[in-house]
Amino acid sequence: MAALTEALRPLFAGRKVMVTGGPLAAMTGTCRRLRELGAERPFLLATGTGTGDLPGPDEAEWVVVQVRAPDVIAEIRAAMRLLRLLPGEVVAALDRWDPDRAALVLSPMFNELPEIAGRRVYGPRRPEWRRLEDKVVVDALWDDLGVARAPSAVVPAEAAALRAAAARLDRGAGTAWAGDASQGFNGGAHCVRWVRSSEDAAEAAGFLAARCDRVRVMPFLEGVPCSIHGMVFPDAVAAFRPVELVTLRRPGSNRLRYAGAATFWDPPAADREAMRDLARRVGAGLRERVGYRGAFTVDGVLAAEGFLPTELNPRLGAGLSVMASDLPELPVALLDRALIEGEPLRYGAGDLERQVLAAADRTRAGGAATVTERGPGVLKPGHPENEVATDATTELRVRFEDGTCRPAMDGRPADGVLAFGPSGVGGFVRLALDPDRIPAGPSVAPLAVAAFALADERFGTGIGPLEPARAVR
Repeated sequence: MAALTEALRPLFAGRKVMVTGGPLAAMTGTCRRLRELGAERPFLLATGTGTGDLPGPDEAEWVVVQVRAPDVIAEIRAAMRLLRLLPGEVVAALDRWDPDRAALVLSPMFNELPEIAGRRVYGPRRPEWRRLEDKVVVDALWDDLGVARAPSAVVPAEAAALRAAAARLDRGAGTAWAGDASQGFNGGAHCVRWVRSSEDAAEAAGFLAARCDRVRVMPFLEGVPCSIHGMVFPDAVAAFRPVELVTLRRPGSNRLRYAGAATFWDPPAADREAMRDLARRVGAGLRERVGYRGAFTVDGVLAAEGFLPTELNPRLGAGLSVMASDLPELPVALLDRALIEGEPLRYGAGDLERQVLAAADRTRAGGAATVTERGPGVLKPGHPENEVATDATTELRVRFEDGTCRPAMDGRPADGVLAFGPSGVGGFVRLALDPDRIPAGPSVAPLAVAAFALADERFGTGIGPLEPARAVR
């Protein structure tokens, strides 16, 4: 850890840094890492308060421009539009803090702008990297790299073409339809549908046709949704451990609900090594083909025939911060930006891989999280003790017993903490699991289902009934 800290310190020590593009609570960790590296008191441009620990006024200066949106994808796009044209009062506050406009900008991982408010963006995303995130083009990359994948067809976003492709590819569990990125980034299963009936197909065709030009159709893969993360250095690729992607099903619906990442789940050892080898191959291929640097994820499903990829995210993924959560002094997000920027570092892929793997296997982390249309203050009647202000976060210590999640009462030990706070969509529910209480090995998706049911009961979040994926290996 000390080696990475010392490698990054000269890049930020004595510098002014502006951090942008998310809720204030999500910036707290980055703010503190920057201060530890010797940066001046940073400026945080937040899109809301968020859920969780907030920085103190001695740690940072900030402005909150509240972004409201009907869903997470719309929220991300709205945040990107905000950065293109900042309100005058925000620009004025920035200029008071940084009159010479010499600050570096740490922007969201989706940002491709080289400059924001007259200040240089540090490590912006390159368009050629972003294009590989489109689900209708990535299968060509898998084939080019010799990566095994499920059969698929890319067809126009039209009902007849979609139904015909589904009829050819259905192996008995239905098909998964994934829309393209013709109208901008989409993720978190927002433009994915699990089609098993004519009603499913009708809804999916209408939804996707309004948002996409083309759609990839493939067999629905039963198994644990998961990902493998890597980080591309100039001369090597760091490959980490598999991460469970908590992706839940809605009974009677063709929708899937992505709910975060966790490292408690362990696949069979042979599958783990196959996924790590795949990460090395993909990372090297990205470096060779598009000059890639930094973190990436390959998402997919551990199906009956092994891990099959469904998408590539050539950017920092949530799972890497989960894996490094036991190493708060290891600033992997700042390392990612330094690699993108092309900084010469006396710190290599092998150093990072050894440190992250040891920590991630030793101390499991994560849980589940999801946004809700209903925010704090719109709580279920009958629980006045939970009434909170609309910008506050409520936490509840919880236990898991007989397949249910209940409050940990009478001083009994808790298996985790269930939190409910605000988001740009409305509310945000987060389950943080205690690694000393939750066993390594099994999927945590059943725990997420039980915890979200308790959130509905106690906080009136309106998530509704959910089901976990089923392990098949």
